Amino acid sequence: MRYLLIALTLAASSAFGQTVVLTTSNNTDSLRVPKEPCNLTRTVNWAFNGDASAVCEPLRFWLVAGTSCSDEPSGTFYELTNYRVPANELLTRRTGSVTFEVSNLPDLSCPAADTEKEYRLCASVEISSGLSGCNNSFQKDDLSLVYDAKPPSAPSIGTVASLDQALSVRVNAPSDANRLKLTISRQDGSGSRSVTQSVDQSLFRMENLENGVTYRLTARALDEADNESVDSESKEGTPILTRGFMDRYVEANGQEMGGCGAAGAGVAGGWVLAALGFWLSSRRNRS
Repeated sequence: MRYLLIALTLAASSAFGQTVVLTTSNNTDSLRVPKEPCNLTRTVNWAFNGDASAVCEPLRFWLVAGTSCSDEPSGTFYELTNYRVPANELLTRRTGSVTFEVSNLPDLSCPAADTEKEYRLCASVEISSGLSGCNNSFQKDDLSLVYDAKPPSAPSIGTVASLDQALSVRVNAPSDANRLKLTISRQDGSGSRSVTQSVDQSLFRMENLENGVTYRLTARALDEADNESVDSESKEGTPILTRGFMDRYVEANGQEMGGCGAAGAGVAGGWVLAALGFWLSSRRNRS
């Protein structure tokens, strides 16, 4: 189970020592909620810094459809009633957490495919307005939530370079993605495996492959809410054996590897022997 942590802080105001500030743990302006599983849990962390004796009604939390919060729950909302915090608790319990599921988002039939809807997470507390007492004076704030069930656009596979027992693959990411998933398999579909990387790491190195075997490559894009795109167009690649001069010379049993005639054989052979002598000398010097 994954958790997004939201820091909820009630800080000092100039008049009565309280305001409500709602921020995410990574200081973003909003949270994107995936379409499923519908019982996926989100956790809200809150903290209270203020005069609890000035609190008239419990600190309340609710989810509302739309782009704004009222002083109290209204419109199409879902109140997190199990997490009301009265003033007497705030005297000693200055922090806590609020938990809700994706299915708690109001006016939503979860899962709702290919849908993007805006919500607000609201926090509000009624406080005393001084000598006049409690007269519907609220301190509140809200945080944007987006139910995101829209998949990103499909990526495309750019270059595929053949390496020794590996392939180097460049994937072009769409603008609405934050991760890329590259899947590789043999032509018959066997041996499939995937690697996921950030869009900032769009160059993949697929290793532990068999030289001379053709592999099929497809890519998908993923967004912040874990929605996956459809497959990109597939491409193929074949790892190749890469060897240096001495490897090829030894494999040829020390014979010339070109198609030169007898006239050029002496020159070519002398060059090969000179190179071999230099190589053997270098090995003796290193040892």
